[in-house]
Amino acid sequence: MDFEKTEEQKLLTHSIERLASDFYSDANRSTTTQSGEGLNDKAWKVMAELGLLALPFSEEIGGFGGKDADISCVMIELGKKITSEPLLPGPILAGGLLERLGTDEQIEEWAPRIIEGSAHLGLAHAETDARFNLRHVETSYAPNGRGMKLSGRKTFVLGAADADGYIISAKARTQSKNPDNDHASFFLVRADAEGLKKKHYRLMDGSSACEIELTDTYGEPMTGGDFNDFISHIAKVKIAICSEILGVMETIFYTTLDYLKTRSQFGRTLSKFQVIQHRMADLYISLELSQSHLDRMLSLDPAAPNYTNEISGSKSFISEAAIKLGQEAVQLHGGIGVTDELLIGHGLKRIHVLASLFGNPETELLHSITTQE
Repeated sequence: MDFEKTEEQKLLTHSIERLASDFYSDANRSTTTQSGEGLNDKAWKVMAELGLLALPFSEEIGGFGGKDADISCVMIELGKKITSEPLLPGPILAGGLLERLGTDEQIEEWAPRIIEGSAHLGLAHAETDARFNLRHVETSYAPNGRGMKLSGRKTFVLGAADADGYIISAKARTQSKNPDNDHASFFLVRADAEGLKKKHYRLMDGSSACEIELTDTYGEPMTGGDFNDFISHIAKVKIAICSEILGVMETIFYTTLDYLKTRSQFGRTLSKFQVIQHRMADLYISLELSQSHLDRMLSLDPAAPNYTNEISGSKSFISEAAIKLGQEAVQLHGGIGVTDELLIGHGLKRIHVLASLFGNPETELLHSITTQE
């Protein structure tokens, strides 16, 4: 596998650097995360103009057909800047599901609007009792007229404060009493649908999320795929998650290294103390090992039998290494490390959120050693 960036990836990297310099100062980041929407409209428009919103979609539906390595390159750079725009939960997660599972009519209606940045979709799959079990679905559906009526509750719906629609998983009402068995189906529900209630909140990193309650809410069936397509897509999304984590790790590590070279104690900079050097060497090794795990994730064959297991194993390692690196960096900075004045605190909070998406380090490790269904 060639680990060198292509010319297109180098251009993407340069474009994101310019985007970050314009929109992601510490002050702008705090303003966006505290706004409740978690979205900087101007930055989102520029991202659309740069083609970042089109990258996850295939060329057949108007996208750029970005491969996993291209998306990984973008997410690393966005992670380095600790950006707040919902590229991951929107175009990559929900948008990718739309293309995999949506009908031709749904794709034709939603994909162009997502690519141009005028519409937002969110995935509503997680439920309170699921505990990272992707197959646990209690939300139910039943036929009603020309569509389906959905009832249930969804939680941890990411980037959905101003979503125009939701992709919602549900099981037939006769099956929902046994939530861990039988494959779920997916439905597209518009945000203004009757019987849909939302409760917005912010996560620890300031990003937007919401809970959704459905009461006989009309949903449009998505018939383009099955539940195994969903599981496969989540595995690919985990590569994007780990890429962003790696970008955050790099920023935290090198910011801490620069701090240690300037902060003095007992007449010497902290970087001169041998115990500090040993700690930083350990963190650098964990950073490099995380990069190796990401490279391996990108080299895996999605058609291989244990693909999702191996993705989970790498995500477990990277997540655990990132949390440890963030905590060590805060400790090396002292009290100022947890304030909003420095990127360190923002980065550690972001790592905690990313590390818990679709499984924390412990559950991801457990999944990696179980036999794939």
